Amino acid sequence: MATLINRPFNKDINSWLSIALILISSVLLGIWALKGTIALRNILLGIGTPISLYYCYLYFKLNKEKIPLKNYIPIMMLGSMFCWVLFHYFFFSRFPDIQLHELKSTWLRTLLAVIVGFGAGLAILRRPNVVNLLWFGIFMSFVYLFYQYIPLAISTNNIHYRGYEQFIYPGKINGVLAGTLMIAGLLGTLLDRYPSLNLKTKIAMFLFWLIGTCTALYAYVYIFDTRNGIGLAVLIFALASLMCSLQIIFSLLNKPNLKIILKNGFFILTFIGIAGLFGWQQFKLNQGWSSTIEDVKVAIQIEKYPNWQNPRKLGYPLPPSGGFAANAYERVAWATSGITIFIPENPFGVGILSKPFGVLLNAKYPNSGNYIVSTHSAWVELTLAFGIPALIFTLGALLSILFLSIATKGSLKYLPSILSIAVILVYTVGEISSQHSIEILYFWIAFIGACLFTSVK
Repeated sequence: MATLINRPFNKDINSWLSIALILISSVLLGIWALKGTIALRNILLGIGTPISLYYCYLYFKLNKEKIPLKNYIPIMMLGSMFCWVLFHYFFFSRFPDIQLHELKSTWLRTLLAVIVGFGAGLAILRRPNVVNLLWFGIFMSFVYLFYQYIPLAISTNNIHYRGYEQFIYPGKINGVLAGTLMIAGLLGTLLDRYPSLNLKTKIAMFLFWLIGTCTALYAYVYIFDTRNGIGLAVLIFALASLMCSLQIIFSLLNKPNLKIILKNGFFILTFIGIAGLFGWQQFKLNQGWSSTIEDVKVAIQIEKYPNWQNPRKLGYPLPPSGGFAANAYERVAWATSGITIFIPENPFGVGILSKPFGVLLNAKYPNSGNYIVSTHSAWVELTLAFGIPALIFTLGALLSILFLSIATKGSLKYLPSILSIAVILVYTVGEISSQHSIEILYFWIAFIGACLFTSVK
């Protein structure tokens, strides 16, 4: 079996194009979720799209081998999603003016993001040694966040400064989105690249991973106070620990390799230590953890407790213990109602990314107060917006990437699998289903999908 990454490009221009795509993507990832950056994002997407198209043309022109059809599945699903969005506008639109505006804005930028993301993924295949440049862009946004946070924390003599609305991220969920992707990306890169590096480079890569990861986790605990951010990080570290454990088991069952056992054992202990340290700090600071299970049990009973329709007017149903976290109840109750009530009633969606749950809720329950806009789950929101086909095409693309990454023979194996799981998880618990969040989602699907274009017949 040959691999595309073993066939070098023949022209120097390809090297420059690949570096340009990686740098553009790094800056995009660093600013995508920040306030007031739409003009710069548009410029970068406008510059990156023709570069990516030309790079992809040269890539496939100079690599004549046949890529297995299965490797195209994620990209084919992305293409199907765009076709479905257009089809929906012409045949199922309920709000044609809003939908047309989103087609010319959000969906157009999303298409450009897919093109740039796919080209960047192919570029990383050629230059896996510079993959950390992608995470460096996000890391610099967190550096700026700390530049804003540190003076305020010092002036108030309180490291638990919670005025996150003053900072560069518009709402803590955008910080969680960027941080989770950085944590997953750094982790996948570490596991993929670490074995092939010399000692000096290994130390540098490990330190960058450690600093970047701890920076995001500190922000989760002391700046954003976000339970879902810490929860996602713990799940990602648990996944990585499982992967390392399997490596140890395979080594013991075949020909025991002391280096493999020690390396993976060290990683497991480090992952557990970091996740445990920040997880425990968050547990002590946020009392919402203690009632989470009871909150969920109450929240899923949407027929027994209709409070979710207008909590401001109807109040919140308290669990037997009396402990309660309003945000946990709202997230679960609204997502449950979206899945069990509104999706079955609207299997093809309402056609708009902007507040589809709020539109449907206010139409069905006029006394809902007109202030509830989201279920806080992007997958539910996307399904409410464009129906079950949208969920199949988008989530199906990520799941296909996950399965393909398991069997890949390329140089990037852990990165696609960990990133795809991280994207699935963060979009499950985050209200990130419109505008830049959609652009980021489809960028990553295209990028990770391109990272699997390695095996050929």
